[in-house]
Amino acid sequence: MIHLVAPALLGPFPRFVEAGEAPPLPALERLLARADREPGPVGYATALFRLFGIADAAPSDSLPTAPLCHLADSGGAEEPRCLLHADPVHLRPDQDRLLAYDFYRQPLGPGEADAFVDAFNAHFADDGLALLAPHPTRWYLAVERMPEARFQPLAEILGRNIDLFLPEGPDARRWRAWLNEVQMLFYGLPHNAEREARGRMPVSGLWFSGPGRLPQVPGGRVRPDAAALECPLVEGLAARAERPGDEPLQVAQAPGRAVLEADFDAWSAAMQDFDRRLDELMTEELRLYTCDGCAWHWKPAHRRRFWRRRRIVVLSGGMALRRKESSVGPEGPPTAGTFSKASGRGFSPDGLPWGYVISQPQAEGHGSSGSRSRRSLRHTRTTRILPGSHR
Repeated sequence: MIHLVAPALLGPFPRFVEAGEAPPLPALERLLARADREPGPVGYATALFRLFGIADAAPSDSLPTAPLCHLADSGGAEEPRCLLHADPVHLRPDQDRLLAYDFYRQPLGPGEADAFVDAFNAHFADDGLALLAPHPTRWYLAVERMPEARFQPLAEILGRNIDLFLPEGPDARRWRAWLNEVQMLFYGLPHNAEREARGRMPVSGLWFSGPGRLPQVPGGRVRPDAAALECPLVEGLAARAERPGDEPLQVAQAPGRAVLEADFDAWSAAMQDFDRRLDELMTEELRLYTCDGCAWHWKPAHRRRFWRRRRIVVLSGGMALRRKESSVGPEGPPTAGTFSKASGRGFSPDGLPWGYVISQPQAEGHGSSGSRSRRSLRHTRTTRILPGSHR
């Protein structure tokens, strides 16, 4: 059986300023309608940990992802100290809050990373903190003692109010103070002024998450393909696995990345690429993990479940992304709908993620083709699904 992990594949969807055409996704729609829906892991890291044999994997915010990613980024060097992700972030003021962004589109060079690492280590030497940068945009913090605090993964805070996701727990005050101190330290560094002069985002601070030491990884179930091994977490888990697996493991992160960036064009292209890939995989037994508490178990024989009509994906909190394919309404044959101005990640008033719904349109009137709006949503039967997260 093929295992396909696709975090945030179905949302939460971003906000788009301009309307765009909804891409046709026949393979995904067929799978959502005809596959067996099962309980699944919540969170990208949790899904991967379970697939590599760590059955009692904790929630994603408590998993030791940092030492595993560091193992991959450092070429197999094992760090005996406790490690945390210390990802560089850009913090942008937005009224009375700060929104966080990463450097996926504006990566730092190795020389730039070294400059920030040197400044950090000189400043925090007396606190026992050591910043490591085996990869230009994936940094790690080494500490002697495991923090007594809970941290949120980077993907949870991108484009959102960081005040809602600060560390919590007995050591929270100390870690929050260090976050503020890093911001003040980096603000005055000449390397940031040089980046801004080149039209690049400055490094405003660090985001800590995924603390722990290298765990035992039983393995014995999945075998990642070459593309999956490009993810440092997958590579680290595979390197630590005590036994090799034989069931193929694939990951698809491009749609989720486009959701984080609120980029409709990128999301549309990534979803169509994913749909073509999914169509090829559906000739075999497959389990799709969307990392939101659901998994979809597909067998080739499920194609004959003709009584299960294909489903579509609709946005919550705004206008609809629709493809009509039930009975023909007064406007004529089924046509592609529109995707417009749906409130989403980074734009909700309270900074919390919007959900998504999987929907089947009703047979009664959908309104004219020029008025696909809230009225058509009122004639839609929906089931809300909680959104997932990914690193």
